[in-house]
Amino acid sequence: MVAVGLARLAAVSHLSFIVFLLVGGLCAKRWPKLTKWHLAAMGAAGVVNITGADCPLTVWEKWFLRRAGREPYESGFISHYLVEPVYPPGIDGRVNLLILVALTVPNAAGYWRLLRSKPARDTGSTPDKTPKSP
Repeated sequence: MVAVGLARLAAVSHLSFIVFLLVGGLCAKRWPKLTKWHLAAMGAAGVVNITGADCPLTVWEKWFLRRAGREPYESGFISHYLVEPVYPPGIDGRVNLLILVALTVPNAAGYWRLLRSKPARDTGSTPDKTPKSP
């Protein structure tokens, strides 16, 4: 039973990671410290996709499912949970392009907005806080 719970935790963590990949660029203006974490996550996801490796979170989920005596799914996380329920043939060229656009557009918009915003300039002077006399 513990292994099933850990498999579910891995799946929820994976979904949370994907949501972070999707909205991290949009959140960067509001929370600038998130930028370095989001860019690192994007880099890690890029390496996994470019190399064709299995995502570690998928590997862990499948391992925990095996430990629980369940047969893990054959495809990847995104295909199994997000694509195949809507588009049963799975990820093909069109779906892959749609995933890439869904990932790129909001992040490009978020980082574009962040880069175009001008930081407040420090003039070095402080406002006068002395009370005015009548």
